[in-house]
Amino acid sequence: MAKFLDDDARTAFKRAVETVENASAVEVVVCVRQRSAAYRHANVAIGAVFAFIGLATMLYAEEDFSLPSILVDPFVVGVLLGSLVELLPQIKRVLTPPAIRRHHVLRAARATFLERGVHNTTGRSGLLVYISWLERRIALVADSGLAQALPDGALVRCENALTRAMRGGGSAVATVLAGFADLMAGAMPHQDGDVNELPDAVDEGP
Repeated sequence: MAKFLDDDARTAFKRAVETVENASAVEVVVCVRQRSAAYRHANVAIGAVFAFIGLATMLYAEEDFSLPSILVDPFVVGVLLGSLVELLPQIKRVLTPPAIRRHHVLRAARATFLERGVHNTTGRSGLLVYISWLERRIALVADSGLAQALPDGALVRCENALTRAMRGGGSAVATVLAGFADLMAGAMPHQDGDVNELPDAVDEGP
């Protein structure tokens, strides 16, 4: 994730937020998270597979193993390798169906929307751009005023465009985000006296 959100990407995101906010009344908050759920099932699955392999190896090997070794050693191996999955997040991504990943990302995005106070803008014009690195997904959560003003399906199309851009790095995502300025201006035009109510810097979390 450090490569995705390098100094250039941080600058690009700040510039993209300013571009959208200068063109419209929308208040944009960008949050980047390492992951949106623990996905412990992947640890359990990998641990169980290697515990079974270890047990089968000991049972059918030519060498004789003691009964305590047969009972304990495979499970020790399973626990160790299951724990090692924490260092290999791509395994958790592969072992989790896309629908479940989407569910966790959206749920975490909605919680972050409230935690970050994106719903507290005067015109109910907040937009959370929630980026979840492990899942390689981006979710958009719009406040009620903005959601009603946008064309039908616009948020979904924007989400998909941002998610596809993740393969190009953080700067690529920021470029796509800046391209939404006209869409947001059409939904909620910039008004004289608009005040920047939310921070423009990227919110980086665990």
